[in-house]
Amino acid sequence: MPADTALVHQVDLGGRPGTHVIAIGIGTYDYLKGGSGPLTKHHLDLEQLSSPPVSARAIATWFIQHFDCSELPLASVSLVLSEPQPASFDKGNLGLRIVPNGTIKDVSDAIAAWIERADVDPKSRVILYFCGHGLSGGTQNLYLMRDYGQDKNDPMSGALNYTNFVLGLECRIPSTQFLLFDACRSTPEIAEWNQQGGQRIFAVDRDIRLGINEPMQQCPVFSTEIDRKALGRPDEPSLCASAFILALRGASAKKEGQDWYVTTHRMVEALTDLQNQALVGAGSLQQNADANRTARIRLRKLANDPEIPVYVGLDDEAHRANAVISALRGAPPPRTISDRLTMLSPGEYVFRASQIAGNKLAEVTEVVWPTFSNVLLKVSTWDA
Repeated sequence: MPADTALVHQVDLGGRPGTHVIAIGIGTYDYLKGGSGPLTKHHLDLEQLSSPPVSARAIATWFIQHFDCSELPLASVSLVLSEPQPASFDKGNLGLRIVPNGTIKDVSDAIAAWIERADVDPKSRVILYFCGHGLSGGTQNLYLMRDYGQDKNDPMSGALNYTNFVLGLECRIPSTQFLLFDACRSTPEIAEWNQQGGQRIFAVDRDIRLGINEPMQQCPVFSTEIDRKALGRPDEPSLCASAFILALRGASAKKEGQDWYVTTHRMVEALTDLQNQALVGAGSLQQNADANRTARIRLRKLANDPEIPVYVGLDDEAHRANAVISALRGAPPPRTISDRLTMLSPGEYVFRASQIAGNKLAEVTEVVWPTFSNVLLKVSTWDA
């Protein structure tokens, strides 16, 4: 296999199993509206995206800088980015890298190399994050890569066939597989007609796992429901990417004995809660995560208590500029809270808003626990 240009970070674990991550962000589409190539007949009114590369960079960076699981430590991170210009990344320990630009061949090669590294041991854990355009037809999902539509006779040759991909992947040696697909699941007729279209990357070959005692645990999760959009803001991480990072920090944590683990037990719930918290104030918009099957997988053993997202609001937000907000757990001093979102360890807290110009006080006691906590301080009776 040629040199893997998607590899941006690698740790020598001496042959021991570890966690292998790949993040794929497809924002530039050469044959969709605004692309550099001729517009495909099958463009489906899809346009260029700015959020997916930002999202994939954020995921890769978080794993490199913060993933500290003692059971299966970080072994490698790969990155594929489709941007208007060749994409670089310098957050890994391999220095400045020009990463692949997101064609179906680029993605297939990067995924094959990702799995080959994890093949060192059946106990290896693999984590995949994809962000870009997606389609659904029947029970099928199709994920579009940079060159979707290049082949006018078979536009889906530039897409990943979800069902065939996961069937082939579950035949591979790594026994713990978490896959997060952050893409719309719109249902055009072409997706319904071409449910067997797109690339599979791995053939189904069950002989590969002969003699492996570890059970296959594969957990695919979708950022949104069927026939729904996956939302993001221009040039910012998507709602799902931001929620996934918060879930990894502790929103999806579960206590087992004396230890805390980030697990898939509550991942769909955590992603749904956090995505919709990000949409507070956006009217009726919602984005609910989904899964058609969920293996119970430990993704991270925490060295310390989990960090739980806490959203602190006022019943009259006009008073926020005239308030000092704090949280107190146990002995002083209290922790000052400057933003609506803060991260706290599990436990019971006294939340307080103190009027800066005056002597008014609002106080409430709340228990902070996964997946998140909402705190409302009542200040509407304060003087303006």
